[in-house]
Amino acid sequence: MPQLEQLYRQLSVLNTLWQAPWTVLITELSSTIKDILQAEQAAIWQVDHSDKALHLSHPILDAETFCSAPRQLKQFPLYFECLSKYKLLNLATINDQDVLAGQFDTAITFASPISELHIPLVLNCNLEGALVIGGIPQQTCSPQHLRQFLLALAGLISQRFYHEKTQQSELACQEMNRKLQATFDNAGEGIFMMRNEYFIDCNQAILHMFRCTKQQIMQKTPMHYSPEYQPDGQLSTVKAMERIRAAFDGQVQNFEWQHKRHDGTLFDAEVTLTVIKLDPDPVVHAIVRDITARKLAERQLQQSKALLVTQNQNLSLLNALSIQLHGCTSVKTIVEETLDILLELLNTPYIAIYLLDDDKQHLKLSRSHGFDDDIMQAGLRLPLTEGLNGTALQLGHTLVTSNMSSDSNANPKLMTLMQSINVNSGAFIPLIYQDEPLGSLCLLYEGNYVFDETEQDTFETIGKNMSLSLINARHMGKLEYMAHHDSLTGLPNRALLHHEFENNIACGPGMPAVLLLIDLDRFKDINDTLGHYVGDLLLQQVSPRISQCTQKYKTLICRLGGDEFTVLIYGRPDRNEIIQLTDNILNALRQPINIDSMLLEIDASIGVAFYPADGKDSHALLRSADVAMYDAKKRGGGATLYNREKDIHTPERLTLMAELGSAIRDDQLVLHYQPKVDLKNNKITGFEALVRWDHPLSGLLYPDKFIPLAEVSDAIHHLTDKVLDMALSQQQSWREQGHNYSVAVNLSARNLVDDRCVNSLKAKLKKYQTPAGMLELELTETALMQDPEKAVDLLTQLSKLGVKLSIDDFGTGYSSLSYLRQLPIDTLKIDRYFVNEMLKNEQDIIIVRSTISLGHNLDLKVIAEGVEDHETMAALRKMNCDIAQGYHISHPRNWPEMEQWLKS
Repeated sequence: MPQLEQLYRQLSVLNTLWQAPWTVLITELSSTIKDILQAEQAAIWQVDHSDKALHLSHPILDAETFCSAPRQLKQFPLYFECLSKYKLLNLATINDQDVLAGQFDTAITFASPISELHIPLVLNCNLEGALVIGGIPQQTCSPQHLRQFLLALAGLISQRFYHEKTQQSELACQEMNRKLQATFDNAGEGIFMMRNEYFIDCNQAILHMFRCTKQQIMQKTPMHYSPEYQPDGQLSTVKAMERIRAAFDGQVQNFEWQHKRHDGTLFDAEVTLTVIKLDPDPVVHAIVRDITARKLAERQLQQSKALLVTQNQNLSLLNALSIQLHGCTSVKTIVEETLDILLELLNTPYIAIYLLDDDKQHLKLSRSHGFDDDIMQAGLRLPLTEGLNGTALQLGHTLVTSNMSSDSNANPKLMTLMQSINVNSGAFIPLIYQDEPLGSLCLLYEGNYVFDETEQDTFETIGKNMSLSLINARHMGKLEYMAHHDSLTGLPNRALLHHEFENNIACGPGMPAVLLLIDLDRFKDINDTLGHYVGDLLLQQVSPRISQCTQKYKTLICRLGGDEFTVLIYGRPDRNEIIQLTDNILNALRQPINIDSMLLEIDASIGVAFYPADGKDSHALLRSADVAMYDAKKRGGGATLYNREKDIHTPERLTLMAELGSAIRDDQLVLHYQPKVDLKNNKITGFEALVRWDHPLSGLLYPDKFIPLAEVSDAIHHLTDKVLDMALSQQQSWREQGHNYSVAVNLSARNLVDDRCVNSLKAKLKKYQTPAGMLELELTETALMQDPEKAVDLLTQLSKLGVKLSIDDFGTGYSSLSYLRQLPIDTLKIDRYFVNEMLKNEQDIIIVRSTISLGHNLDLKVIAEGVEDHETMAALRKMNCDIAQGYHISHPRNWPEMEQWLKS
């Protein structure tokens, strides 16, 4: 027992146990265990808490005989439980069954050999491993003493584990501190710590930022390295204390701060403040980032943004100006729009816009803003080549100055006035197009205003835009003049006549007006004989002569083209006054005109139309005047007032023309019949079929209302076909009733243009089985004379069909006797114009008598139409006229009424 105690004391104070490496310690343990226990094997197993297993860590005696595989807690829970309870185990194996059957604790005896003795290594009540000793022979010492020795030995080994762990922790802490200090010292961002408002530590980045040494910064306050005021105007001391207090309240502070270096220069920084709990007192931990470069970039970005905003504003200005001026043809509007845009977007306090004066030697003030009357009067008219405006025009580009008072080009008088309102800076923008001066644009500012490059570019563009608009307005003005004036006479043309009428007469309630349309007579003869040059000189003399006659009136004299002129008279002179005026104009135009020593004479025809009676607008009024003018020409010249009754081209007539087609298709046409009487026996021989239009709105329309409309289109062919159908159908009914009446139908000149009439009539004669000689076609002399050769051919074809042919209204045309001899006609029909008045007019009775004799000599029957009394009928009978027709016998009637008349 004393020997064991002595051995334990030697081991516990042995320096090797605590300082030497495990290899040295193992040697000591191996010697001790071998000497004391005469054991054959020994090893230390250590717990790995991560995988909860015992691992062979330190072999002592012949440990190779041990199984080196880890001993898992989950495999041997009872084994681990016994060791954790600080029990010694004597085991052949460590299986749970062996553990249960084996000896442990006080049951272990050394009277017989021990298989394996497992001694727990426990530290702070935690199992840290096991000392395993095998091959222990029978012992002579007290088991209790040996047991205590072994547990004490295990305790020493456990203490070595603890001592080793403690040393490792201290070394790790020292390494960590070394690394932290290195990180702190070499951090890219500045770090400092304060206690009680003073710097207590900082890294190299802080020393670099503040350009100082560590000795210079220690025990200084942050205020020593801050300006008195921060950029926002706050005191640095006040603002810093606010941030520090907030950090002590647990709020992490991130903010920008302006620091002052040791040399007094300033720099911008971003600071993060936190409070760290360190013994004995908390410290303020600060991270400082130098943001000088970022601030510079931000300022540059801000400047770029400001420049971009300015450029965008300028672009907006230019775009707005361009839109406002686009297509503008009024110089006044261009000036006003430019001024409005400049005031809205540039906020220029003083603006003056000058345009070139008519004398081409001065600039004349057109519009201005901001100036008082004295300055405006002084700058009302400036020499073109003097002053700052003149200098800009000579240079050809914008002239800017921030000190006009010292500029030798400035107008002294104007400069004195400008100084009175503190104006000393200005931009003078020339308005030029292809080196031609148009004007100048002046933008003036108070004080010494500095113009940047962007503004100057904007001014230059404004000048070009306005110059282009001004020159465009000038060109458009010329084009406008050319478009509205006659190039030969300089008079307004048709377009200006309509424009003037719409804007000054027809607008609003309208004012009365009179339009004269003058067409020169015999002008074509002069043009064809003497040439267009003489004709043009003559046309130039027309307007002055008309003007002399219209001086008392407000008028607009226009040339429509060719030899047509108009006079628009504002107001409403009475008709007699207008007639007198037209007579005066005609007399003036009839006076000889001296051209190149030749006296030429012309005449004119004038049509007169009144507004609004004769036309609701200028176009309708001109049409009415044109109708009246052509009526005057038909009368041989002179002046004629428009008469709606003589106008066959009124809108109402056009409407009728459009409705005529449907009238033919819808059976709106009816026939009235007028009897023809044989003067020898006083018997009715036949009837003339006269067409009427039973209009659904206008009632019964006579041929003079719609036949002329049909004759100007193909409707005349459909109308003639319809009339022939109706007449031949009615004649067929007469025959069925036992009456052998002939029927006469009028043909138009348009029916003779081709042979469609022949083909159509041939089919109808067959359809209605009309006997030869029972259909008579009446044609006027005028119709026959339009194309005599064609008429002869077609009439011959009609005659071969067994149709009788009659010349209607004979005596009113211009047919010759030789021509009549060529025609296959059967009857001459004397016009009512001669028959009506023959008993009162000797000339008429001679014509009637001669026509009857002529007809008989040509073996033709003669019909007298327009017989309206018994005496005329008796006289015709004495002249041996064959047939009479007229109101004396009967008015035209529809067939039911005519049938009643026949019965009576």
